[in-house]
Amino acid sequence: MTTIRQIAEKLGVNVSTVSRSLNDSPTIPESTKERVRQMADQLGYRKDVRAASMRAGKSLLIGVVVGDIVNPFFAELADRIERQTRAKGYQIMLGNGGEEPHAQTDVVATMLSQNIDGLLLTPAGKPTSKLLSYIQEVPTVAVDRKIAGAEIDSVGCDFSQAVAQLAAHFAGNGYKSVAVLSGPESTSTGDLRQKMLRAALADAGITEVQAYSTPFQEAGGDVAIKQVLAKKAPDALVCASGVINLGAMLALKANGIRPGVDIGIATFDRLNWLEAMTPPVTMIDTDITEMADLAVTLLLERIAGKSGKPVEKNTTAKLLVRDSTPKLAK
Repeated sequence: MTTIRQIAEKLGVNVSTVSRSLNDSPTIPESTKERVRQMADQLGYRKDVRAASMRAGKSLLIGVVVGDIVNPFFAELADRIERQTRAKGYQIMLGNGGEEPHAQTDVVATMLSQNIDGLLLTPAGKPTSKLLSYIQEVPTVAVDRKIAGAEIDSVGCDFSQAVAQLAAHFAGNGYKSVAVLSGPESTSTGDLRQKMLRAALADAGITEVQAYSTPFQEAGGDVAIKQVLAKKAPDALVCASGVINLGAMLALKANGIRPGVDIGIATFDRLNWLEAMTPPVTMIDTDITEMADLAVTLLLERIAGKSGKPVEKNTTAKLLVRDSTPKLAK
């Protein structure tokens, strides 16, 4: 097994230089780090994570529990978190809550048994009493959604401006009626998005608003569309997530209704496949990358011993207007 000393001998540098380079120390020039990394790859060096964790008195493991891994939003979020934590010398344990509070609680319990150093968690609905107890045992940051009743750090998104812009866009395009397909009211995002959309649409002069609370899942969009079509079809739809939007678009097409032609449609979440749709979908981008980076930074600070009151940080959403919300023909 290749050692740090062997890498140092090959490069003619100190062992400490190699060690600090492999740990991405800011005191080492980037050119030196790159030379060390290239030699490490050439010699087949593999970091002994177990030894490093024993020296540090930590597991160097971070638990990441998302709402539902089949949701592309959370897949992208977990991918970014993994990249950022790995760069800091940590590995992640990824758990899927499946948007079910009790299942999520069991996943967190399993992670605690593996001595994780911290937890990044997107709560699925109302947290169980056990979950509220578990997150007091280890530094925890709530990501995307808040955890009611928990005094912990959180990272979310301020989408008030983007929602107001979307409502004004609808009004400017002649929309008189809108259906809101929000997430579950038991989640902070589902509840807030429905309330904020209602208020923004009313401020824009759109008073015919139907609201449907549905799971953050593809099937939720399908069920909600059936409820929408049981009444008079609205001029436009707003979906609270990309997966709800997918279910809604499939249901509309199954009923011979063309999204972006017969009905306007917009959604939260910027996902690549939304751009590839015909027509591409108007989106509220909550900036997954920045959200993940903020969450990782907060958690690592807590793991390192930073104390103080819980911190709340937010990204700022942006409205991305696409062809799925055209002007109504007069």
